[in-house]
Amino acid sequence: MRQQSPRRQSIERLSLRPAAYLHHLPRWLPPVAVAILFVAGTAIHGWAGAAMLLVVACFVGWLAALSWPALRPQSRALRVAVLAALLALALWQGLR
Repeated sequence: MRQQSPRRQSIERLSLRPAAYLHHLPRWLPPVAVAILFVAGTAIHGWAGAAMLLVVACFVGWLAALSWPALRPQSRALRVAVLAALLALALWQGLR
């Protein structure tokens, strides 16, 4: 097994509490909250909508970072594409 880098260990250590908190929420709540933020972020023009989309992008990026070592290259590329699309959408929304 490959030795984890100190940066990777730091990410996992910092993610323990938020992941445990999410684990104790009802299973339906996090995806519904992300969906609401996404829909509201696309519906609200300006920086308020962009901020909501950035929250979604941060959440998706955090989940991608946690799952990165277990992913195949195609899955990694898809996660990077989704994150890039969210960031581009947030920028576009902020400039509207």
